[in-house]
Amino acid sequence: MKILYWVCAIGIFYAVIGYPLTLFILDKIIKRKNIKDFTKRPKVSVIISAYNEEKVIEKKLLNIIKTDYPDFEVIVANDSSTDRTVEICENFIKTHPDFDIKVNSVKNHLGKTNAQDEAVEVAKGEILIFSDANSMFKEDAISELISYFTADDIEYVCGSLIYAKDLDTASVVAENAYWDVELKMRKIESNISTIAAGNGAIYACRKRDYRHYDLVSSHDYEMPLHAGLNKKRALYNEDAIAFEKAGSTTSDEFKRKIRMQRRILTNLFTNLARLNIFKYGWFAFFHFGHKTLRFLQAFMHIGVFVANAFLFTSSIFYRATLILQIAFYLLAGLGKVTGSKNKLLYFPRYYTMMMLAQLLGAKNELTGKSKATWEKAESTRQ
Repeated sequence: MKILYWVCAIGIFYAVIGYPLTLFILDKIIKRKNIKDFTKRPKVSVIISAYNEEKVIEKKLLNIIKTDYPDFEVIVANDSSTDRTVEICENFIKTHPDFDIKVNSVKNHLGKTNAQDEAVEVAKGEILIFSDANSMFKEDAISELISYFTADDIEYVCGSLIYAKDLDTASVVAENAYWDVELKMRKIESNISTIAAGNGAIYACRKRDYRHYDLVSSHDYEMPLHAGLNKKRALYNEDAIAFEKAGSTTSDEFKRKIRMQRRILTNLFTNLARLNIFKYGWFAFFHFGHKTLRFLQAFMHIGVFVANAFLFTSSIFYRATLILQIAFYLLAGLGKVTGSKNKLLYFPRYYTMMMLAQLLGAKNELTGKSKATWEKAESTRQ
């Protein structure tokens, strides 16, 4: 039980504090930055994933055509929408004939990845840029993404997603401290070698490098992973910015977290070669600290709690740590019941919510309930 306790405790500490701290130290030592090249302007295909996006799709199209990038087409990857999404797109195309915009509709509602796969088949661009209907680009976002494709071994580039309270104001803030640290970690990983995780709101890859993945999978995990496994690079450009309204309800955020973990067990136990640091170097190191340990985090919390319960009577140290754990979960429960935004209650609540989402994601995968389709967070479209 002592071995279980300390393995889990150290794993949790390293995932939450140790790994980010290690990256910040490495950044000070290595001091490397990626270069940009704005002289190359290949044709770009902007693929917008859309399922029942009548509330935001026109705003998204208006946003994209304001880009400062000179040569692009827009493909709305319509995942069998049942609302007015297609009608709105077709009307927009008629009223904006100077832009190359088309709707590519799939026959069956099989999820975002399937709609993207089919849109890629008709894409004419050398570079594919992917985005969601509710994610709004800065005017130079496409140019910034393209500027990072400076070498043949760069396979994937993602931008920075900033959560905004109001998309019409210039002042935006990160959704929380967690996301701020996440972006800083990606920047350091990218500068040193390659990132371990991307995001689905703003990213790009060369069409020749595009791969088809399991439909339940997501590009933000699979693309950086397979770039690393093929000894290529996946990069993060903090200046390629997209804005997205943060979910205004805890329920929306919780559902999103569960959805993100729908392949947690598969991601843990497949492609284990990713952890071979002798073969993959920095990529293996980054993936272990940034993704693998995080996938294990909720399970390590169970392990440390159970071990601590067995060790409760063995010393004052184990009694104190069990009491602290119980107090943390009680604060989380109190935060849930009261809905308080007080940091003393909100942080335990948010953290516990993330851990519970991992466990529910694993449960859904084990019981065959993980699926490629999902209900979007309506509060991010209002």
